[in-house]
Amino acid sequence: MTRALACVVLLGCGQDQCEQLCSNTATELNACMDDWPADWSDLDAGSASQFARFCDNQWSDVRNDLEPRELDDALDQCEETNDTLATLASDGESCDVLRALYLE
Repeated sequence: MTRALACVVLLGCGQDQCEQLCSNTATELNACMDDWPADWSDLDAGSASQFARFCDNQWSDVRNDLEPRELDDALDQCEETNDTLATLASDGESCDVLRALYLE
C-alpha cells in the first residue's frame, strides 16, 4: 500500500490532465453524436474509445518531446480545458463548442 501511494505522490502514476482531457472529450463527443449529422469516421475514429486512444497516443508523442517547464505548462492548459469542458457540459453548451472545433 505504501509503495502505491508513493508511486502516485512522487511519480505521478495514473492519468495526467491531458490524458483525462482526451477521455473527457471523447465522452462529450459521444454524447453529442446522436444530434449531429456526423459519425466517428468524420473524426477519423470508429468509436469514442478509439478517439480517446488516438488522442492519448498523440499526447504521448508530444509529451516525450517537452522539457519539464513546457510539460508543466501543457498540463496546466489541459487542466484549464478540462474545467472549461465540464462547465460547458453542465451548461448544455459542450456540443456546440465541440462541433465548432471538430466539424466546422
